[in-house]
Amino acid sequence: MTITTDSDFAAREALRLLGPDPENWVPDRPGIDRNVTIIGGSGSGSAFVFALRRAGIGRVTAIDAADDEAHAGVWLTRARMEKLRTPKNVPGPELGIPELSFQAWYEARHGAAAYAAIDRIGRVTWAEYLSWYRHFLGIQVRYRTKLVRIEPAGGFFRLHLEVNGVPQIETTRKIIFANGVAGTGGAYIPPVLADLPRRLYAHTADAIDFEALRSKTVAVLGGAASAFDAAGVALESGAKAVHLFVRRSALPSLPIFKGRQTPLNLAR
Repeated sequence: MTITTDSDFAAREALRLLGPDPENWVPDRPGIDRNVTIIGGSGSGSAFVFALRRAGIGRVTAIDAADDEAHAGVWLTRARMEKLRTPKNVPGPELGIPELSFQAWYEARHGAAAYAAIDRIGRVTWAEYLSWYRHFLGIQVRYRTKLVRIEPAGGFFRLHLEVNGVPQIETTRKIIFANGVAGTGGAYIPPVLADLPRRLYAHTADAIDFEALRSKTVAVLGGAASAFDAAGVALESGAKAVHLFVRRSALPSLPIFKGRQTPLNLAR
């Protein structure tokens, strides 16, 4: 059963007043399947799909190696904080349309007083909002579609994919990486740990059995956000002690990753 809320009506009315999505203005080129391929179908990937649509850029696709929506991104998988660290009023994927914002969505379901009472957005609540955002805007993500290799090919890219485990090739003019930490090359395990039994260590991107750490002393290599999250969950799960090890002389006080915006040149 689909439940329509005041936020759905308000968002639908806001989109109506903005007018229909512009028609695709990007000229076709023979042999090219997509104008833009977005790698990653969680929050950032979904926002890019909507932004490109509103910019009149068609033939856009978003792919994600996850099995389904619940396993895409980090919010219901490896993210372990109870609340998001960013302030609740920081602009999100609504692209300047207040009716699509988290606040509008949350207040329609829980009331303005409830929104005023929260200091940070709950991690699971944020995942619920992103799911609403995708479904309300009709954003389609192709799950179980893994990017294996990118091959430059005369002014465009040939993407070697695995779709449900079956090799497939598609061509695209532009690529947007919206796959978070996975886009930096994946989880890194220091070589010094290579000879240890795999049961003795894990990366924070893994599905860690924290209950197995009960009454044990745990070492965490790193001092960024995921390190503190893992340390906190280990202690909450009954670990005897947790020690963090960092190479810096002081803990970093600024985020390691900063958002970057790069204009897309699709006219050529």
